Amino acid sequence: MPETSIAVLFPGQGAFYGRALADLRDEFPEVGPVLAEIGDAARPLLGDRAVDQLFATRTPDTEQLLREAPEALQLAIYAVSTATYAVLRARGLRPNVLIGHSLGEIAALVAAGAFTPAEGAEIVCHRSIALREAGLGDAYMAAIGTDAGRAQRLVDLVGDPLTGIAVENHAGQTVLSGRAETLDTIGRLAAVLKIDFARLKSPYAFHSPLLGPAAEKFAARIADIRQRPLETTVHSPIIGRAYEDADRLTELLAGHFTARVRFGDTVRELAGTGVSVFVESGALDALSRITGRIVESPVTTVPTLLPEAGGAAVLRQALDRLASVGAVAAGSGGSSADQLRAALLSDVPAEDFEAFWNGRGVEVRAFAREAYLTYLGAKEEEPSVGAANGSVNGHLSAAAVPAVAVDRDTLVRQLADIYAEALEYPAEVFEEATDLEAELGVDSVKQTELLVRVGNRYELPPRPSDVRPAAYNTLGKIADLIIASGGSV
Repeated sequence: MPETSIAVLFPGQGAFYGRALADLRDEFPEVGPVLAEIGDAARPLLGDRAVDQLFATRTPDTEQLLREAPEALQLAIYAVSTATYAVLRARGLRPNVLIGHSLGEIAALVAAGAFTPAEGAEIVCHRSIALREAGLGDAYMAAIGTDAGRAQRLVDLVGDPLTGIAVENHAGQTVLSGRAETLDTIGRLAAVLKIDFARLKSPYAFHSPLLGPAAEKFAARIADIRQRPLETTVHSPIIGRAYEDADRLTELLAGHFTARVRFGDTVRELAGTGVSVFVESGALDALSRITGRIVESPVTTVPTLLPEAGGAAVLRQALDRLASVGAVAAGSGGSSADQLRAALLSDVPAEDFEAFWNGRGVEVRAFAREAYLTYLGAKEEEPSVGAANGSVNGHLSAAAVPAVAVDRDTLVRQLADIYAEALEYPAEVFEEATDLEAELGVDSVKQTELLVRVGNRYELPPRPSDVRPAAYNTLGKIADLIIASGGSV
């Protein structure tokens, strides 16, 4: 089969529906840790109410969030895109290029490895806070059903320098952004000319000069977030080229507030280089439909989450389509329930298992993960065949270490050795206050695994279910936990 060139699209404003996150979380086990990581990062910035929306059975719809909690909406859009990509990635998708549309550029950079999911969440939150604090007045965004040239003539006719073209999607759709009074006037002109005009579900007038003050606040807020080398090419419709490792990404992200998005140009350019499959990593199918309008030659567009068809079912169908072109492993589209029934309870009728899975599937997955992590910890302690004197593959096992009193500094050094060996880092990088995630990039799943290992090593009682790994993000905090729990040192 010939190699297929694939782009993943990350949508922006409006790419959300009420069950989007629940659809992902209920069916794909890799989504839970991603959402937990995003939630832990966002909670100190937005508060519990906004973050708890990510874990609700059904999040309020877009219109309600737009009215009552725009910051939660922005975080939810980012979380859906990032979690969807985690599913695609776990099933083997390795795209040639990533493209973000406005807000979607943050998720694209996270997918490329420039930022962790937690850091991306911080950027999204700081973005929203900077906009809120700027006090931008009455403004909005609107889609007008014509090309950029004609749209610009309408803008020029009204003559407001703070209102202009925000996004060039395709010949039949341009997005305007600016002051409400000006856009209302353009809307009336469009009606006379029989040009479609529709206000968008966006909390702010993005990509307009109005956001200049907010851009400065945003830049200051995220200046200290460090970036990593890009693992996948990210082509920006805003800067008109692929990002480079030499770019200061936080400065460029702040500059997006006032810069135009030329999505159509970017898609045409990449299609011209041979990209033939465009996968939309996020809710709804706006970018898939736009891409189909932009590219004249036949291309395959693959949406992943559509509410009317059941989001998880659509994502499984998308995985099957990608498998047909060799982009992911065959069989990746099967649901967790289908795979478990075939492996464990093949004699149970499918409809009975589906009813059971819908009612208790979340508990089953949670139990399986806890059992697996406990297994990993126990495996670490098991001596290999032929091992003697408490050694495991030449190393002293935990069972062979006598329980003796030890001071806190010594305990921190022991933990540094444990984490250094597990993560293959030099022990010297593990200081008492080193943040495992922010400074060393240890994700929440790995932190959970290591906490289980530490718990077994020091004979700690079970960790309460409501305590997240992020609560113990430094060796100092872990040492305090061991001492407070009366661990056997």
